[in-house]
Amino acid sequence: MQYQFIEQVDAKEHDAFVSNHELCNLLQSSSWGLVKENWKHVIVGVTKQKELVASCMILIKPLPLGFSMFYIPRGPVLDYTDSALVAFLMKELRRYAKKFRCLFITFDPAVHCNDYTIKEANENHYEHIDAMIQMLQEQGAVFKGFTKHIDDTIQPRYHANVYTCENLEATLSKSCRKALQTVQKKMIEVSPYHMDGVEDFAKVMHCTEERKNIHLRDQEYFQRLMEIYGEDAVIYLAKLPLRKLYEDTKRRYEQNEKDLEECPENAKKKRFTLEELHASLSREVKELQENLERDGDIAVVSGALCVKFGPTAEILYAGMDERYKRYMAPYASFYKCMIWSFEKGCRWSNMGGIEGSLKGGLTKFKANYNPTINEFVGEFDLPVYKSLYALSQWAMKQRKKALQKK
Repeated sequence: MQYQFIEQVDAKEHDAFVSNHELCNLLQSSSWGLVKENWKHVIVGVTKQKELVASCMILIKPLPLGFSMFYIPRGPVLDYTDSALVAFLMKELRRYAKKFRCLFITFDPAVHCNDYTIKEANENHYEHIDAMIQMLQEQGAVFKGFTKHIDDTIQPRYHANVYTCENLEATLSKSCRKALQTVQKKMIEVSPYHMDGVEDFAKVMHCTEERKNIHLRDQEYFQRLMEIYGEDAVIYLAKLPLRKLYEDTKRRYEQNEKDLEECPENAKKKRFTLEELHASLSREVKELQENLERDGDIAVVSGALCVKFGPTAEILYAGMDERYKRYMAPYASFYKCMIWSFEKGCRWSNMGGIEGSLKGGLTKFKANYNPTINEFVGEFDLPVYKSLYALSQWAMKQRKKALQKK
């Protein structure tokens, strides 16, 4: 037989295959299955003449009545132009899934149907995309369409991705470079951490949860993620030296008062400038004093968590303390993650999902890094028990509606 389905692919063999494939993605690393501890996971694949030609890490979620669902994040990983291989894998996945009483298999391949900059946004898709979708549909897959909203699919279809280049800083927007200068001016230190940064990062993420009224991840999750990926994971924390900044600002304030006292009454222009500076420094001294009393000598004002897999990197989570928004620290947290990624030899550093409309605050912030917008082909379902698939989809929609009403 030309192809052979492998029910237990070795994790190292899988990672080597995926990391060297053009569809390489962190969510298909074997370690991602360990991160998602609430799901079971398996790695299956296809060999041809004993060589791995397709592989996928599958997350398994239990459903009511002893059933389950399979989810293959950013996979399966294979050559989607090979129709015979695709047909064989789809058939074998359905057969294998029945062992787990799996109702359906959801998958979202790391295939781009379009790539462009925000300024060059277009609706055109690559020529091979329609053929790929049709081929999967012929194998029984249900295509969920070219969705636009970030929450329409499990993984966002649109991502803002920064590719490596000779001079990253030169590609940044003017406002981004100005923000990085503000970070330096305010003496903010943006440094790499590992396990020693998890607690502070979790606190910053909690600030983001409160600001957006959403639930993200807890400290235990971030700790597990850092432990699993080891040296291929980093947390960049931006720390504001409140004591140092307060003392420096207070000295400037006292010098300003002295300059005002010595300023001649007839030097109206100079006096006006000094009075404006006095009002500004007065506000800043008061604010810094309040922050110092509340947060101590050093405040963690933003953070970003980045993970490398193969030649790729993902900035998975980022948060900030809204009270220190004007210090522009998130710009530096993201920038440092990108530099770290490229120094590690990555081809790109993905900033994560955005809305397909390319509108909203998230897109506006990420646009500062002059990213390429990667539009993924989208999500598919492969029904295993066709008679129960429609019923399961209806039940999931009803559950989603109920949760939205709460």
